[in-house]
Amino acid sequence: MMPALLPLILGSLCPPPPPVSSGVEPNRDRLIEIVYQLASPEFEGRRGAGGRAAGDYLIGQLQRLGLDPAFGDRFDQEFTAGDRSGRNIAAMLPGADPERTDEWIILSAHYDHLGIRGGRLFPGADDNASGVAMVLEVARCLVDRDERPGRGILFVFFDLEEEALLGSRYFVQHPPVPLDQIRLFVTADMLGRSLAGIAGDALFVMGTEHAPGLRPWVVEAAEGLPLTVGVVGADLLVIDRSDYGPFRQRKVPFLFFSTGESPVYHTPDDVPQTIDFEKLASATTLIGRVVLRSASADTMPAWTSERSPWIGEAVAIRGVFELLLEHQEELGIPGAQRALIRGMLNRISRSIEEGTITPEDRTAMLRVSQLVLFTVL
Repeated sequence: MMPALLPLILGSLCPPPPPVSSGVEPNRDRLIEIVYQLASPEFEGRRGAGGRAAGDYLIGQLQRLGLDPAFGDRFDQEFTAGDRSGRNIAAMLPGADPERTDEWIILSAHYDHLGIRGGRLFPGADDNASGVAMVLEVARCLVDRDERPGRGILFVFFDLEEEALLGSRYFVQHPPVPLDQIRLFVTADMLGRSLAGIAGDALFVMGTEHAPGLRPWVVEAAEGLPLTVGVVGADLLVIDRSDYGPFRQRKVPFLFFSTGESPVYHTPDDVPQTIDFEKLASATTLIGRVVLRSASADTMPAWTSERSPWIGEAVAIRGVFELLLEHQEELGIPGAQRALIRGMLNRISRSIEEGTITPEDRTAMLRVSQLVLFTVL
């Protein structure tokens, strides 16, 4: 799971985009219904027999949408990894452009959670029933459109994300389409709360460091939504924290969306009653817009291994560090960390005043940010 830390005010990246037509209008009541269903005792925290039942539920939803099975004539991909067994679920919406029938966009979320432990149910409403609901609603919206996008879209639900990303690792080893035909991988993990309970309307996006051309698309998709959308590099997290990891390792362009870890992360209190469904609906709209844009664009930004610093990230880090200091007593930030954050704020402010950030300055920001991640949040 991602403790998404550092938001980027997207307006600092480029001039305001032209008005955008949504293309995706999620049904809030439908999002609520899906989250409540997946987080119900019936699915036993979506592990073991409950996970199997959740997979069957997803297959039923995909069939009702009239989507094609992704694995030959099957919607499920059974797999084993050591002593663990799981089942990925996926469907496809073929593209309408005959010249792009071999190009695909993936929209995904993991559907497993922690099960029942010590006799207590871990419902996983935010982690990650919220992400699953988003994928199903975007799929419904795109199926209902009068015109299909040019590229095909794969809607994928990974199992065993909570077990070292075993489901997505297996998927990239046995993909239903060649990996070099995947133009963009999009995934979401936790969309219905806020980072540390203090980040309000923030939604975080990672991955554009490897495809900078995606940043303006995210800017445009965010227009008119009650969200503060932040874009940062996934290297802030040090290790792969969700299903983008196996795709990043194969150099597939990716975007990872999350509202961040909340105080009820991985606890029995992650229940549907406390999900911010308005925020989930807005996040669903934004992600749907990005997916539709990607599936319809003439060309797609390609992977780049070069990660050039961008000043907007410095603006974001400064803003979040200020937010952390504002809530320092509430969060119990130790004195040493407070001093470190203040010192970095001064350094960041100098870079912002100069209008540029060096690779050395970004490395310093990463190190302090990572320390804060692992010692404060």
